[in-house]
Amino acid sequence: MIKEKKKKKKRRERTFIQEIVIYVKTAGVSFLVAALISSYLSYLARNEMISNLYVSKEKRNMLEQKVAKQIVENSDLSSTLSEKSYNVAMRVGELYETAGDLQKAEYAYYIASNKAPTGKYLAHLKLTLALIAQNKIDEAEKTIADAVDTNSLSLIRFKTRSFIVLGDKYYSENKYLKAAEAYEQAYYYYQRLAKVDKQVNESIKKRLVKSYLDTATVLVKNGYNSDAARFLKKALKYDPDNLKIQYRLAIVYADLDPIKSVSYFEPLIAKIPQEIDRDIFSNVLIKAANITDLNGDPVKAKYYRYKIHSLDIYAHNKVIYKEDVEVLLNSFSIRKALFTYKLKAIFTVKNVSSQDIKKMSADFVLRYGDEVKESVTVKNFITKKHPLYSNGGEIDNLTALFGKKIFTKRELEKYYIDIYLYKDDDYKTFMGTLKIPMKTVNQYSNILTSPHL
Repeated sequence: MIKEKKKKKKRRERTFIQEIVIYVKTAGVSFLVAALISSYLSYLARNEMISNLYVSKEKRNMLEQKVAKQIVENSDLSSTLSEKSYNVAMRVGELYETAGDLQKAEYAYYIASNKAPTGKYLAHLKLTLALIAQNKIDEAEKTIADAVDTNSLSLIRFKTRSFIVLGDKYYSENKYLKAAEAYEQAYYYYQRLAKVDKQVNESIKKRLVKSYLDTATVLVKNGYNSDAARFLKKALKYDPDNLKIQYRLAIVYADLDPIKSVSYFEPLIAKIPQEIDRDIFSNVLIKAANITDLNGDPVKAKYYRYKIHSLDIYAHNKVIYKEDVEVLLNSFSIRKALFTYKLKAIFTVKNVSSQDIKKMSADFVLRYGDEVKESVTVKNFITKKHPLYSNGGEIDNLTALFGKKIFTKRELEKYYIDIYLYKDDDYKTFMGTLKIPMKTVNQYSNILTSPHL
């Protein structure tokens, strides 16, 4: 009784505002718990719905294929097809295609193409795709060529799509030049449309560039540098700002035409000096100087020789070259705290060049797939007072400590760290990518590598 009286007394002692605050707190907690439960249930329902959609689509496709097979197996739809209309021939072709019988689908589309109304080329496209799928490339090319060359939008779309698929087929067979020729045709026809879709246009150009670059690679391997240069120029026409193509032209012309090689090298030194092989560039400058001397132009020759000296000074002050430095993983730790992981990597940086390095900073970029999650910068860990000495000088305590991220251990397997070293913020050298070890590693040593430009 005494306790109950004390409780009642305490309640009476509370002010009206205090009662309101208590009520709001209670209601807020209840609302938060309800919201969390509701969000969790919605998340589960959404995932289940998406999963069911994909399953339903797969099941629907399997059912359609099964039904189509049963229909074509129980009756020969192609026997009297030549007497049927365009629409019937198209439907029969699509039925055979769904059933997986491309040979009969080809026949049906051939009939449909002959009966197609003027200005309609869907049957021609279906026929072409069926022929390419069966490796009947000559027949596919003939079908494309035989289509009446008018300004019909339907014909332009047909030829554009057909040449893209034909190019893809050639490229998959490593016939890069044939692929480029097909893509050239696709690009030519697509430009005839009054309204060009930017994404489609860029997609065709990317295919063209890649085909010409791969063609050039094969030619260089076989010693045909002049032909390689010709196709690199074609690639550059479709992607004029591509620095990698310009660099490859500079390399190809190194022996063919050193003076032209210099003209490609010089702009790159101002844009991507960290990616340039300075030994090749220096040799090109020497050759260009000797040629201009023989041609009676000592002033130009002196300019080329001065460039060699200025290149060394520029590199020493501004650039870190990948071949001059090694980055090794010294240790890696992953500390779990509740639902988060704290990532800590310690690297060894070693100078393998013949010159002291008196300035260096580093960027460590944590990414999940292609998505950047966090970037850690360590500024000026090498300075004039504490240089990285030549021929083996090293620092073994370069630390990248990332903040806490909420992810599961399974997700952690898809995390990577990209490492950049630089003297100047404008010229960051990509040293390589580290795949995150899943356990604490204390005796882990690995030189980071990456594809060269």
